[in-house]
Amino acid sequence: MRHISEKFRKNLNNISFPQKPKILLAVSGGVDSMVLCDLFLKSEMDFSVAHCNFQLRGNDSDVDEKFVENYCSANKIEFYSKKFDVQKFKNSGNYSTQMAARELRYNWFLELMNANKFDFLATAHHLNDSLETFLINLARGTGIDGLTGIGLQQNEIIRPLYNFSKKEILDYAEKKQIRWREDSSNAENNYVRNKIRNQIVPVLDAIHPEFLQNFSKTLELANENKALISQIIAEKKKDLFELKNNAIYISIDELLKLKPLSSYLFYFFKPYGFHHPKETEKLMRSGNNGEICSKSHRLIKNREELILTASGAIEPSGEIIIGGEIVMENPLSLKISKSKAKDENAAEVLDEAKIRFPLKLRKPKTGDVFHPIGLNGSKKLSKFFKDEKYSKLDKENAWLLTDNEGRILYLIGKRIDERFKVTEHTQKFLNIYL
Repeated sequence: MRHISEKFRKNLNNISFPQKPKILLAVSGGVDSMVLCDLFLKSEMDFSVAHCNFQLRGNDSDVDEKFVENYCSANKIEFYSKKFDVQKFKNSGNYSTQMAARELRYNWFLELMNANKFDFLATAHHLNDSLETFLINLARGTGIDGLTGIGLQQNEIIRPLYNFSKKEILDYAEKKQIRWREDSSNAENNYVRNKIRNQIVPVLDAIHPEFLQNFSKTLELANENKALISQIIAEKKKDLFELKNNAIYISIDELLKLKPLSSYLFYFFKPYGFHHPKETEKLMRSGNNGEICSKSHRLIKNREELILTASGAIEPSGEIIIGGEIVMENPLSLKISKSKAKDENAAEVLDEAKIRFPLKLRKPKTGDVFHPIGLNGSKKLSKFFKDEKYSKLDKENAWLLTDNEGRILYLIGKRIDERFKVTEHTQKFLNIYL
């Protein structure tokens, strides 16, 4: 059993713990979590136990809870437990029983961690769980992410038994005389995972006695390939993704040179919520400008480039009365001051005497017209945008400074109006700083 303890300690050493970490253990009372509990006890780390009572197996669920509570009391471990109404939660959304239970327990674990300042949540997932997940994802159809198993760490969740086989865990429990509760529902085949565990895995073991060990090696190779892909994608992103004004600009011509295109598009845009590369490619190849949206981001086609921006990056429309002098940070950084002399450090300077106060800040509207400085006459703002090759995002992010008569004084950051420019006769100046 020394091998098991050393393997556990090695796994802990591969986790970047802060000094004196505080850990919450998810313990059901089954053999996996009770072995995890025993190994943590021997490690002398600071940990507490959390148990979920889903009330799905009648009295057995309550006995499980009492069993874990008694174990913690005997070993002076801080214990948390909570009863859940899984059926009620299922009815509140489109959840299976397993998904409802998972959602409930992880939400509660997060609440406990935040309230009690736990650094990590430890679960008892092991190598056989990875195999079951692998086979489920394989049957559904998945990329490499779904074939890399359950790793040692995922953010604040750690799995110190991730590379332990079920046999190793059972052997350890028997030799150390660790008591546990057997969940009778594990023997039933009502769920896909149980069918794989009880019907498919035994056949694979019978075909090849070292199947699980070979599977573990396959996982290592898959994770190495995943790391290699991540490195290549990161390097390509550095070359192709150009950050400007809180948005990312990407050349479509350069994207189309990549092979295999579908894979590149998937890995480029998956972190932003775009999981269907065919949609992205369709947008790229479209003869018109357009956009597709995920829950968090927008991907906009503008002529020969894609623009990636967060959904919340667009400022709300509306009008803001800003008076005559102001210093503001939102919705944009702007300072306006009056003076009797032109400030050469200002971004733009207007003739104050020609302006009717108070000033207003607003978004462009349909039909807006102004007199761009240097142009003899007026021009529709929409035509100006087109001539200046404004993207859809540029238009949405544009702000106008107007006076009380609604006349456009300044397309912020771009062009002032000819009618309000400073001349040799100007005596009062309006200085604008960006």
